[in-house]
Amino acid sequence: MHARAPLNPESPSRTVGNLRLHRTPNRRSDRDVHIPWAALHGAPLLTGLHPDHIADLLSRMAPRQVRRKEYVYLPYDPSEVLYIVLRGHVAVGSLDENGRELAIDILGTGDLFGAFLGRSLSGGFARAVDDSVVATIAREEFDRYLEKYPAFAFRVMTAMSDRIHALERKLRALVFDDVRTRICRLLCELHSRDGDARTGRLSVSLTHQDIASLVASSRETASLHLSELKKGGYIDYDRRRIRVLSPLRLRAAAAHP
Repeated sequence: MHARAPLNPESPSRTVGNLRLHRTPNRRSDRDVHIPWAALHGAPLLTGLHPDHIADLLSRMAPRQVRRKEYVYLPYDPSEVLYIVLRGHVAVGSLDENGRELAIDILGTGDLFGAFLGRSLSGGFARAVDDSVVATIAREEFDRYLEKYPAFAFRVMTAMSDRIHALERKLRALVFDDVRTRICRLLCELHSRDGDARTGRLSVSLTHQDIASLVASSRETASLHLSELKKGGYIDYDRRRIRVLSPLRLRAAAAHP
């Protein structure tokens, strides 16, 4: 086990194992970033909330730009911060001592992540999958907001419960399903979540390495199965964009390993 190096909070990078990982620097331009607040009004976590309650939450948050492949936070970062995705997509998961990723989920607009309800960031990572904007709020400030609006606290607990169920499904898949089935299930979930109903194109831009990390596989194995799915007419892809050509066939492949 590698010893943890002292962390300089101002440093834009950190060494994990043999890898140099880059976190998002605090940019002066963040104060000028366009904040897509309007997109949040359609987010499940905020749907149905009184506009004044949403405005109160957003007034407590600060925007932050995150470029593709940059880390929002890394293991053992001394942070007590909650994040919400305003634009783009963020992968969350764990890193081993050599810097290899196991991604737990891909989060999109309106999703919460980070340290909240007593959970620290130690051991986990968050990385931008594409150019993204996140908003940050200190945990203490978020706790005060929950005290003011207890109904929202119930929504957060429901979101946490959904996240736990997703982790349980992922664990079962890792034990019982082969890699091809896990890839098919992942693509089905991403397509149903925010895929284009007309073209089948996934809104999130994923590399083969991203997919391998999400299904706990090597990149070579993931690439092999993606190529087979493309040849079979299930999907199509170019560079980092994937289109689901036959949702019905893909769901059948995901359901029958």
